[in-house]
Amino acid sequence: MEDPSWPAGRVTAVRATGQTEPATSPRRLERGKLGVVIVIDGVPVSDLPVGAHLRLGPTAVVELVAEAGGGFSGSAPPSGTEGLLEERTHALVPAEVIDPGEVTVGDRVLLEAVAVPLTDVLDLHSFRPEETQQVVAAYLAEARRAGLDEVRIVHGRGRGVQRALVRRVLGGMPEVAAFADAPPARGGWGATLVRLRRAEESPAR
Repeated sequence: MEDPSWPAGRVTAVRATGQTEPATSPRRLERGKLGVVIVIDGVPVSDLPVGAHLRLGPTAVVELVAEAGGGFSGSAPPSGTEGLLEERTHALVPAEVIDPGEVTVGDRVLLEAVAVPLTDVLDLHSFRPEETQQVVAAYLAEARRAGLDEVRIVHGRGRGVQRALVRRVLGGMPEVAAFADAPPARGGWGATLVRLRRAEESPAR
């Protein structure tokens, strides 16, 4: 089911390498390396981590396979520059098609999944506020499966909006045993320490 809080955008152009004009008819994407340039507006693809999944149109899904590179100038992308091009920044991100399907200009683009590197620290500065709930929930589920007892979520100080959102998420998760501000040496008010229940533990009634 689609979650409206996740970023959504649109395909604004589909360009094959060496072509000066964008395709106007649907383009079929097959499994494997993305072999065209798909220009996207409304989703910050250059800010997403490697492993993030994007749905393009009704059926196609791509996975980001490398960090963003430089953009290209001119009307025709040179050979070897296939990937997702962020319209706002002109950053090009290599991608791989994992679910085939047709893509055309105007198709909706949805962020489906974000890969979070599993350490005992989650830094939310690279995520948008509307992504916080899903990212924190997915991270804590993975951390618990990996046997981590305590993790630290870095949300920054600011006006406390992100901190409050993180606290709301943590308060509704049965796998969280306790949470509190980190000590000053570990971020203080700008980070939250979270103690996780072990998989065999049952939440207190």
